[in-house]
Amino acid sequence: MIITTTLSVEGRTISEYLGIVSAAQVMVMPGGNKGVQRGWQAGVDGATEILLQQAASLGADAVVGVSYTPFGMNICATGTAVRLI
Repeated sequence: MIITTTLSVEGRTISEYLGIVSAAQVMVMPGGNKGVQRGWQAGVDGATEILLQQAASLGADAVVGVSYTPFGMNICATGTAVRLI
């Protein structure tokens, strides 16, 4: 499955919009810059996995327009599940 922050997938056409998918993942932020980076990345990875599961349950080929937003100790992700031709 393709996941992208852009609104389209280069070389492919969106044939159907299936709906918005969203996720929230708690970030664990150990001390120091490296710990913060690892916490952020783990949050992004966890939220992305949830988006992919939701999109797959809708029969999507891709999630477009994905955005990641920190909210307190959570990272929130949203995107649009689509079918491609």
